[in-house]
Amino acid sequence: MTNERRGVIALIAIILAVSLISASANAGPRHLQAQTEQSTGARISRDQAASAARKATGGLVLKVQLEGKNKSVYRVRVLLEGERVRTVRVDAQTGRVLD
Repeated sequence: MTNERRGVIALIAIILAVSLISASANAGPRHLQAQTEQSTGARISRDQAASAARKATGGLVLKVQLEGKNKSVYRVRVLLEGERVRTVRVDAQTGRVLD
């Protein structure tokens, strides 16, 4: 095997290793996020809250976070037409859009 061929194989191995590390790093926060949602008593996920806000407004979801003492409401920031930003509150237990 030539040195050039070994170099190409080594480069491919490095790219694959970096891809795997990156994928596992991205999976970590999602796992922690799910644990956080469960520990707060939220029945719906951040993704479900975002979907409800998107359906209600037709906008682009910018940010989703739990709010309140009991973390019972998701606060969803949505970008609407005309570059307006609206905050939509979604009940974390039922997924119902509150406003």
